[in-house]
Amino acid sequence: MNKKISCDYFIVGSGAASLSYIDTLLTELPSVKIVLIDQKAAPGGHWNDAYGFVKLHAPSLLYGIASRQLEGNWLKLVMTKFMLPWNHRATKLEILNYFQTYVDDKVAAGQLEYYPSSYYDFSSSSSSKTHKFSASGDADKTGTDTTYEVDVRIKFVNGVLGETQVPSQAPLRFPVDEGVRVMTSDDIYNEHLEDKSFAKNKQRHYIILGAGKTGMDAIIYLQRNMYVKASQISWVIPNDVWMLNRGQGTPWSWARALQENDCDRDKAALALEEQGSFVRLSKDFQPTKFKFPVIGTDELTQLRMVSKFIRLGRVTGIRRNADQITVEFGSNNDPWIPPYAADDIVFVHCASPGPFNGNDPKELFVSDQELNLWHLFAPPISLSMSVTAYLEAARYKGTLDLNFGQKLLQTKKNPEAESPMDTTKANDVLKQCFSPFQIGMGEIKANKEQFNGIINLATFIALADLDPEVVYKWLQGNRLSFIGVPGFKSGIYESLEKFVEKWEVFGFTEDERQRLELVRDKLKPIEGK
Repeated sequence: MNKKISCDYFIVGSGAASLSYIDTLLTELPSVKIVLIDQKAAPGGHWNDAYGFVKLHAPSLLYGIASRQLEGNWLKLVMTKFMLPWNHRATKLEILNYFQTYVDDKVAAGQLEYYPSSYYDFSSSSSSKTHKFSASGDADKTGTDTTYEVDVRIKFVNGVLGETQVPSQAPLRFPVDEGVRVMTSDDIYNEHLEDKSFAKNKQRHYIILGAGKTGMDAIIYLQRNMYVKASQISWVIPNDVWMLNRGQGTPWSWARALQENDCDRDKAALALEEQGSFVRLSKDFQPTKFKFPVIGTDELTQLRMVSKFIRLGRVTGIRRNADQITVEFGSNNDPWIPPYAADDIVFVHCASPGPFNGNDPKELFVSDQELNLWHLFAPPISLSMSVTAYLEAARYKGTLDLNFGQKLLQTKKNPEAESPMDTTKANDVLKQCFSPFQIGMGEIKANKEQFNGIINLATFIALADLDPEVVYKWLQGNRLSFIGVPGFKSGIYESLEKFVEKWEVFGFTEDERQRLELVRDKLKPIEGK
């Protein structure tokens, strides 16, 4: 069956990024019509596939959509769960219900058409305004698979670039011999639910593969929920990582520390550790990576209890010979032979890419007809998407300060550009003024790209309205923004002053220094805020 439909915005992907974007877009432009599709059967993106014991790493206060609280009613939270709102970290089920309810409400209000279990072929579009997708019979309740041709009046939005890959959806990328038992974190959870005796085998030894947040969560779950002794757990750690101390550090801490320490990365990391914002697994190992994991001090204590840490690099293969397991680490490192019977070993696969999926969009505001959803700032992703939607609404309504944008771009020299940029077009201004925040750089680098989040935020406040205080007040009222937290000061104006003063230290060009100076001058009204 073939059908033709039309909309203002056609959005692929119904994860946290798209839903945060949609929420702010509909708040600012309530009359637009949106068609939303996703391959999954329900909204929520990777949360549908994540392991059952997963929770938000950061407070629920800063995640989700701007128009409704994920943590729920504060008084009810305190009175019934004896929990302060900023300590609430939503579970998988809470998050999925939250997103499903939002989508249902917008569908009922006539603002959104939602097609789950639908596939979009990114090569199928016949024009920038015409797109096609296929939907299963369950997606529109017709019982028949349908191909839709969508006439898009305003913009196509790609909301799947930042899709998180979880272990259940991403097999190990190295050979594993037959007879080696490998379970994902989700397998561990399901097995424990179905068979309570699963955790009671005192001979079993769990070897965790992956040093990211999934690996940390698995170790904590094994000890807290399955009562597995720490002596039954080993942990393969390819690289030690810096972690944000929950309740102390914020996603902005790293860039600010780099700025305060003149881009000396080791000095910045150690300063954050001294402040209590950064923590690491062991004082004996200097971390080389920071990928925004958040952890509590109680959780860190349990991680440190693990019986054995294997720091030999990345696993390249797991072999079994009779009753012996050999873990290989490439030609440059010796293999590790676990001192346990092969049948007693369970490898717990926590080595999926997560949000670091290899995508690296060069542009966000691709054209008047196309937009890529990606981070503008450090995680969590929700604020980036809310801000992107606000910019899109300002572009649509004509409230961007285009004169200021043109001044910024007059300082930008790009002799390699394929075609001249039209600085009278709002989308060209947005395209050139905002750089994607590269969350996947991984290494503790000290280069100017680490400051993209600060610069994007400053540019947003300066460009989204003629009056920067209007934008700043919007941020203060946005539940996803740290600026709305009582007592929190953005320090945006002051950061720009430092960039301008020490532009060579931070690696900026003369053109970039001029742009930073223009933004700083426009943000004078929010000095000290």
